[in-house]
Amino acid sequence: MPVNLRSERNLGLIGSVLVLVGGFLGIIPYIGTFLGTASLVGQVLILIALKGIGDKLGDDRPFRYYLYSIVVVIGALIIAGIMALVGILTVPSFVDKGDWTGLVGVGIISMALLLLLAAIILGIYFSIKAWRATYEITGVEEFDKVATWTKWGAITLIILVGVILLLVAAIYQIIAFANLPEEMESREGTSAFNPIS
Repeated sequence: MPVNLRSERNLGLIGSVLVLVGGFLGIIPYIGTFLGTASLVGQVLILIALKGIGDKLGDDRPFRYYLYSIVVVIGALIIAGIMALVGILTVPSFVDKGDWTGLVGVGIISMALLLLLAAIILGIYFSIKAWRATYEITGVEEFDKVATWTKWGAITLIILVGVILLLVAAIYQIIAFANLPEEMESREGTSAFNPIS
């Protein structure tokens, strides 16, 4: 039976554009706050689009994995932020008074950074799984390319080439949603779906 994916396509497309613009231009002072909010709205729109695709095509993996990705990163940001604040507040006692308990603050800050790094790696892992699953159920090849470019962008981020590769992944994400057929038909007994001609 054919299913209509027009609204999911549009939500994913708008969300992907907002994430791209907000993510790469969000570092600009004053404007960055607005664009950071736009990026968060974009993430929610993508999540809604993946939920709709999963519900209509009978596979919740894209939504589930993408949700894990967002929750892991946001949760770690909150916890790491609290830990860093506690660490920062205890460091001055070492610097000003020679109180060795202030070194605990340095340890807490280091643990917060490690937690954040681990969460980003886990978030990227779930994001890659989400795009691969979306490719498997829709057959839109660009979703697979999003996963591939994201993986290589994350691996090479330390040498700054990764930023360019992540930009390519974000552009492929926009293209993937643009190429998502408005209607697809399920093939019984398989995990792949065909667009209606």
